[in-house]
Amino acid sequence: MTKIKFIYFDVGNVMNEFEGSFDETTNKFNIPQDKFFDFWMEHEDDLTRGKMTPEQFWKLAIKRFKLQNAEGWNFADSWSNGYSPQLITHELVKKLYGKHKIGLITNHYIKMFDLSIKKGMIPDLKYHSIVTSHETGFRKPELEIFEIATKRAGVKPSEILLLDDRPEFIEGAKLFGWQTVWFDMNNKEKAIKEVEKILEL
Repeated sequence: MTKIKFIYFDVGNVMNEFEGSFDETTNKFNIPQDKFFDFWMEHEDDLTRGKMTPEQFWKLAIKRFKLQNAEGWNFADSWSNGYSPQLITHELVKKLYGKHKIGLITNHYIKMFDLSIKKGMIPDLKYHSIVTSHETGFRKPELEIFEIATKRAGVKPSEILLLDDRPEFIEGAKLFGWQTVWFDMNNKEKAIKEVEKILEL
């Protein structure tokens, strides 16, 4: 196995959990959660690729759900309040920091990444590379985002290790030649140990 020179971490579910993302907003405005989620999914691709901001999405939501007195609502902040840190991964990142080159590769949204850093949902470190879908216009598992991330890492594809919770993203990385570890949400400790084994910690 090729020696790892760069480690990329996914963000959603790996750095933070986001099951309660829309709870604050839907509770405040009495919107059925399933209806709101379906509406969000209609615009998810544009949000992920940086073609739409959370503010633009919220304006559309006000019209869709005929909301009253909702214009001043900070949807992005409310959205980020539903995140919670994945502490087991935070501990691993801090353990590796300074000893290995570390980056983040994520399907993420305008403003939400910065809010995640600010609120401690992602460790506030000087990463060697941060590759987001909203900045590049590409999203995992598209090969273009892995190509960009490889160039920014400055190493061969086979020298990169990815920790990600989505099997389809893992497969995309493998197709580009990366080594991978699946972050199984039902067995987080196993994934962390596998990373440590590969890195010979």
